[in-house]
Amino acid sequence: MKFRHEYKVKFLTYASCAAIAATAAPIAVTAQDTTIGLEEITVTAQKRSESLTDVPISIAAMSGEAMDKTGVRQMREIAEFVPNLTISSGNDNNTAVRIRGVGALTRNIGFDTRVGMYVDGVYLGQSPSQNLDILDLERVEVARGPQGTLFGKNTVAGAINLITRKPDDEFALEVRGEYGNYDSYRVGAILNVPLQDNLFARFSISDNHRDGIIKNITTGNYQNERDGTSMRGQIQYEGEGFDVNIAGDALYSRRSAFGGEAVTDWSGTVYPDPHAPNSREIADNVDNFEKRNIWGLSGTVNAELGGDYALKSITAYRDAFVLRQQDTDHSPLDIMSVNYPDSYEQFSQELQLISPDDKPFKYVAGLYYYDQTGETSRLPTIGSDLSVLLNVLAPPLAPAGPLFEGKGVGTYAIVDTKSWAAFVNGTYDITDRLTLGFGVRYTWEKKEVDFDLIGDTVNIGIDFPAAQLFGVAVGPVIDGKTVASLEDSTTYTDLSPTVSLTYALNDDMNVYAKYSSAFKSGGFNVDFVSQTAFDSGLEFDTETVDAFEFGLKGTTSDRRVRFNLAAFWMDFKDYQFNQFVDLGNNLSTITIRNAAKVRSKGIEAELTWLATEGLMLQGSVGIMDAKFRDFPGGGSARNPNGIGADLSGNELPVAPSVSASLAAQYNHPIDGTDLEAVFRADVTHSGSYYTSADNIKVARPGTNIPYGFNDSYTLLNGRIGLESGENWSIYLWARNLLNKDYAFTDGTDFLGTITTTPGELRTYGLELSYKF
Repeated sequence: MKFRHEYKVKFLTYASCAAIAATAAPIAVTAQDTTIGLEEITVTAQKRSESLTDVPISIAAMSGEAMDKTGVRQMREIAEFVPNLTISSGNDNNTAVRIRGVGALTRNIGFDTRVGMYVDGVYLGQSPSQNLDILDLERVEVARGPQGTLFGKNTVAGAINLITRKPDDEFALEVRGEYGNYDSYRVGAILNVPLQDNLFARFSISDNHRDGIIKNITTGNYQNERDGTSMRGQIQYEGEGFDVNIAGDALYSRRSAFGGEAVTDWSGTVYPDPHAPNSREIADNVDNFEKRNIWGLSGTVNAELGGDYALKSITAYRDAFVLRQQDTDHSPLDIMSVNYPDSYEQFSQELQLISPDDKPFKYVAGLYYYDQTGETSRLPTIGSDLSVLLNVLAPPLAPAGPLFEGKGVGTYAIVDTKSWAAFVNGTYDITDRLTLGFGVRYTWEKKEVDFDLIGDTVNIGIDFPAAQLFGVAVGPVIDGKTVASLEDSTTYTDLSPTVSLTYALNDDMNVYAKYSSAFKSGGFNVDFVSQTAFDSGLEFDTETVDAFEFGLKGTTSDRRVRFNLAAFWMDFKDYQFNQFVDLGNNLSTITIRNAAKVRSKGIEAELTWLATEGLMLQGSVGIMDAKFRDFPGGGSARNPNGIGADLSGNELPVAPSVSASLAAQYNHPIDGTDLEAVFRADVTHSGSYYTSADNIKVARPGTNIPYGFNDSYTLLNGRIGLESGENWSIYLWARNLLNKDYAFTDGTDFLGTITTTPGELRTYGLELSYKF
C-alpha cells in the first residue's frame, strides 16, 4: 500500500500536457488530445484520500501550479480567489483569517484563532505563523465551516490545509526568477534527489523582496516592504509496509512593516492628517519594523497493519519569534513608541488508526496531544513630546512632561496550554447510493497564565504612576514600579459531534446534508486592560458553534463541467469579541469578552467549465449574512447611541455580503513547435463591509471623519506567456491591472489615531522558470 496522497487535478487534453484546476480558484492549462474532460479531484480534508465530490464539506482546493498561474505568492493572496474567505494585510504578526465572516485578530497570546491552519497535518499555531510564503506546495484546501471533529479546538470557522510536494524517485531541478516594479524580485529553486532505491530527498528555497509602497515623509523611507526567505527540506523513506517522512521548514523575514496609514492626527480629532494628507503617505518619527523567525520539524510515519488497516503518526515541534516596533502616535512627534515581542513553542503528537477503504464501514480514529507555551511583552516608551499629549489628558501635568521621557507601562505574560483529544470520523454505506457520515471528538484542555502589568512612577512631588496617566490598571508599588499581577488557570472540556447524509443522484453527482459543531477555548486578556477589567478578572469563556450545511456537488456526464453548491447556517454562542474599549481622553484599550450570539448564513457556488480544447472558464461566488444576533452592551464610544449600546442585529466586521471571482484561460499551441501561448485573466470582487461592530461610517456623530466602512472593489489580474512542454516558461504578469485604489480595513490606535490599510496598487513583472 502506498501512503502518499496524490492530488489529481488534470485536464485530459492533447497528448502531452496536463491541466491544473482548483474548485474555487480559476486555474487550468490545456493542450492537445481528441478527448477532453476533467479528472477527479482528490482531497484529504477528512484525513483520508477521497474524491472532492464525495466529501460532505464545502471545500475550495487550489493546486500549487494553480497558484503559479494566478501569481499567488503569499497565503493572504489566496483569499482573493476563495469565496467567503478573507485574510488581512499589513502586519504579519497579527494576521486575521476569516471564513464566512468569522475570524480572529490574535495579537493577544491568550486569544486563539478561529481558523486552524495546518501544514501536512501539523497545526501552525497563532496568527504570526499564518501568512506564509507559498513554497513547493502540492495544494491548499480551504474547508469552510466548523471542523471540530477532525481538527479540534479553534476551527469554529474552518480549517486551511497546506499539503507539500513529497520527495519521489525522479531527479528534478527547477529554478525560478521573477522581477517587477517596486524593485521586487523572487528567486527560488526546488531540488528532488533519489538517494537510494527507497530513500528520496526534496529541498526548496525562495527569497522574496519588494520595496515598500507607503512613503514615510518624515524619514524618507518606505513602509510595507517584503523581505523574507523561506525554505523546506524533506527526506522520505519507503520501506516494506511502512514509510517515513522527516520534514523541516523555516521562514526568516525582516521588513519595514506597516501599522496603518493615519487618516487623522494622533488624537483622532483633526481630519485629514495634517502631517501627511496624501494617500499612501505617513509621517511617523520612526520607521515601523517587523521581524519573524518561524521554523518547525515534523516526522510522519505510515505503517500497514493486518487486514488492510493502517496506522499514522505525526510528531511535530514548532517555534516562532515575532518582533514588531511601531510609532503609536503615527506622527512626527515623539510621543510614544511600542515594541511587541512574542514567542511561541509548541509540541504536538497525533496517532490515527485508518480502516480499509473497501468496506461499507470506514473510519479514522485518533488521539491528539498539544502543548504550547506563549510569551509576550508590550513595551511602550514615552518620548520627548509627551507634553503635547498631557495638554489633552492632564493639563496640570504638562509642565512635568520632560520627567516622563523614557518611562513607560509594559505587559508581560506567559500562557501555557495543554490539550488532549480523542476522535473518530467515518462513513457507513447504508445503500449503494446513501451514505451516513459521523464523527465525534472529546477535548480536555488546561490553560495557565502568569501576567504582570508593570509601570514606571514619576516623581512630580509625589510618585505618580505612569499607568494611571494612560488609564490602565495600577498595582502596588514594588521597587519604584506599579505592579498589577495575576496568576490563574482554568480547564475546558468539549464534545464536538458531526453527522451527515450523502445521496448519489448518479455516478457523477451527490447531494448532502450535514450538522457539525466545534469550540474555541476560552482564555485571558493579557493586554493593556483597565482597572475595572483587571479587578473583575481577565478570563473569557469558551465559544461554541452549531452549523448546518446542504450541498450539491458533481460533474456533467461529459466531464466538461464541475460544480459545487453549498448553503450554510452557523450559530455561535458566547462569541468571543476583541474590541477597543474607550478609556476616556481619546485613549482606548483592547478587551476580549463573550458577545452573546452570532449567526452566519449564506451560500457558496463554484463552477469550472472546459469550454473548448484550449479555453477554460471558472467562476465562484459567496453570498453571506453574518450578524450579531444578540450583543447587549457592545457599543463603543464611537457609537451614536453611546458606550454600551445594543449591537444586536449589526453586521460582523470585515464580513462582505458578496465575494466573487471569474477567470478565463486560453492555451494556444504554436504550429511546428513544442511551444504553447498562455493567456489568462482573473477578476475578483469584494462587496462593501463594516470594519467595526458599531456599524458606523464616520468616527463620531456629526463629523466627516471616515471610519468603520469599506466600499466594494473589483480587481483585475492578468498573465501572458510561453511554455515549452515541461522544460521552461516565461510570463508577463500584472496584479490590480487597472490600478484600483481601495482599502482593506481601518482601525483606531491606543492614543486615538484613526488609520486605514490601503490595498496594493498595480504591480507587474516578468517571471522565468526552467526545469532540468
